[in-house]
Amino acid sequence: MTRHIVLVVEDGSEYRDAFRRLASEGEAVEWLHAADARAAREIREARRVDAQVVDLVFVRTPVEALAGDPGRSLEHRIRNQGFYVLDAVATAIPRGVPVLLAYDFASQHDRLAALRRSCPGLEGVPESSGAAAILGRLLGR
Repeated sequence: MTRHIVLVVEDGSEYRDAFRRLASEGEAVEWLHAADARAAREIREARRVDAQVVDLVFVRTPVEALAGDPGRSLEHRIRNQGFYVLDAVATAIPRGVPVLLAYDFASQHDRLAALRRSCPGLEGVPESSGAAAILGRLLGR
């Protein structure tokens, strides 16, 4: 049985809870959780991770824990926190490790290509994707 270690970066537990419910009993998955960029970076540096999913919006994260330029508006940092998380952890993600961001890049191919320069395994996940589809991508189903 293959053991998967998946890091979920979100300000709550909705993704992680849904993935746990949907993972089949035969799959050995260790779910790691980080609520902010700093915690995600620490986990990425300390542990082997087979896949990572990052939420985009972090409305429940305390202001002092938000990554990004403090000169930007608070609303911008909250609504785009997933991009800041990716920036903070990109150098700790080995090539070949899938990283799914809860963002639809369908009309932003240039943006995705630019982000892949520092995070080669990055893929966007449209909001319309259900948790089962995201889980399947994370586990390579």
